[in-house]
Amino acid sequence: MLIQQFRYDNYRLHQLGNNSVFTITLQAGLSAIKTPQCYKEDGSSKNPDCPVCSKSLNKLAQPLPMAHCANSRLVCKISGDVMNENNPPMMLPNGYVYGYNVSVGVSGLLKAKIAAVRI
Repeated sequence: MLIQQFRYDNYRLHQLGNNSVFTITLQAGLSAIKTPQCYKEDGSSKNPDCPVCSKSLNKLAQPLPMAHCANSRLVCKISGDVMNENNPPMMLPNGYVYGYNVSVGVSGLLKAKIAAVRI
């Protein structure tokens, strides 16, 4: 009991928290990238590159607040490239949106396959 009281008073005297710096840094990082999609029931919306979507860190980040993102970016699901003025978003007839670079490549492949079938 005396040891705990000493630690508590020492932390207060030097304005230190009970948590380690690693824990605080990890929580700050997880809350910065945590989005509602990390907790959707279907597994299709989870990003394999997102640390919060992994099972171990998902449970750790659950009590933390969500990230507030004022600006969003469109990312092509096929190539993973950001869609911007150099790679504008293009909507296919099925309603899916991909980057221009991917849609040009796919249309070239489709034309090649159609030409091969006609021969």
